[in-house]
Amino acid sequence: MRIAVKVAYDGSRFHGSQRQGDRDPGSVEGSIAASLESMGKFDGSGPWPLGFASRTDSGVSSLGNVFAMETDMDPDELLKGLNAHLEGIWCWGWGRIRGSQNIRWANSRWYRYHLPPGMLDGEEVKALIGVLRKYVGEHDFTHLSRLEDEKNPVTLIEKADAYDLSGNGDLVIIDIVGSRFLWQQVRRMVGAAIARVRDDITTEEFDSLLLGTTEVSMVKNRVRTMPPTGLVLMDVHYKDIDFNISGKALDLALDRSSEDAWRASLTVILNTALRSMRANR
Repeated sequence: MRIAVKVAYDGSRFHGSQRQGDRDPGSVEGSIAASLESMGKFDGSGPWPLGFASRTDSGVSSLGNVFAMETDMDPDELLKGLNAHLEGIWCWGWGRIRGSQNIRWANSRWYRYHLPPGMLDGEEVKALIGVLRKYVGEHDFTHLSRLEDEKNPVTLIEKADAYDLSGNGDLVIIDIVGSRFLWQQVRRMVGAAIARVRDDITTEEFDSLLLGTTEVSMVKNRVRTMPPTGLVLMDVHYKDIDFNISGKALDLALDRSSEDAWRASLTVILNTALRSMRANR
């Protein structure tokens, strides 16, 4: 049986989702393969057992990336077994796929970027929303990506929006949905939009970044590639795959990640308190 597995991971623990070399336990892919080997489901001598839907860079996290694999196990037991061996990676859902289906051919991908607290104020977030919506549609992202050889730079953006969850700029998220994305595209899209809001580039210069045939090297030099830390691949969507949430695997994932979440929440609480002290001094 061939299945697609929904997987979340903490990107700060890995140098990327894709393996470099034969095993590469420092990657998400390599860690999952090592866990399969520990379970006796991969001996390292046969074909590589995994295929990922989306490649994420070092530091980029995921809530809903997808990998495909063959298995003779009950999928719920497989996911539970993987979660028992993995650190910083949590498998939580699965769906049956055709034997010949290419898992990279998804209908859409949803990325979310979390801005650092206080990067923009409330009014700047309102301006950011207007700038982001210029991305919606089909554009040439040659100047807003790290373009690899023979890659088509034209991609379709279905949604680009920002939400100020705090009301004062302290907790701002940016959602970008598209059919596919180029290397570093989302982080550069966010960087260009912020540069426009801060008047580091003009409206005309921002618009020129979406014209792949225009020489805009001076404009690109003023656009920051945002750090990977804030980026999360929220979901990879397929119209023809019905995913089931695996209750046993999800319970184990929550149990094994609860202490890390607790420690991280304390950091947030302390940072919020320090920011409040600075504002009131």
